[in-house]
Amino acid sequence: MRELILILHIVTSVVACILTGIILVRGFGGLYLKFELKRLDVRLPFFATMLLYLQFVLGTVLFVMYMIEFSSGEINVYQNQVVKGRFWAVEHFILMVFTLVISHIGWVFAKSNHTPKLIFKKNFLYFGIACTMIMISMVMNIVRYAV
Repeated sequence: MRELILILHIVTSVVACILTGIILVRGFGGLYLKFELKRLDVRLPFFATMLLYLQFVLGTVLFVMYMIEFSSGEINVYQNQVVKGRFWAVEHFILMVFTLVISHIGWVFAKSNHTPKLIFKKNFLYFGIACTMIMISMVMNIVRYAV
């Protein structure tokens, strides 16, 4: 069960990163390359935010499972590695909560503005920050588990 939740969490993370990247590119194009505002520029932030909410729920379940295993003593292979893992779980969780908040603020601002330039500007700013935070988290996860 845990592996399935982890795979779903990783997939939603990658898709959310791709969507926020597309929003970032469209925002840049709208600000500097004179892209036309499309319905996609208002709907994509909603879908990206919903994916981040799904990722948050899956991540919370994983976090709770990890903390239950840690507190029950099931994880005691290498004490130093366990402490680093516990710190990473908390750090990753907090980083992704901030990402969700930034994304949600960006979505609210994007849907409430009526000027294309402001929509592109808010999308570029907020989803650029969210995309950066997702990528930082993914890179830290790769470094933690692959190296």
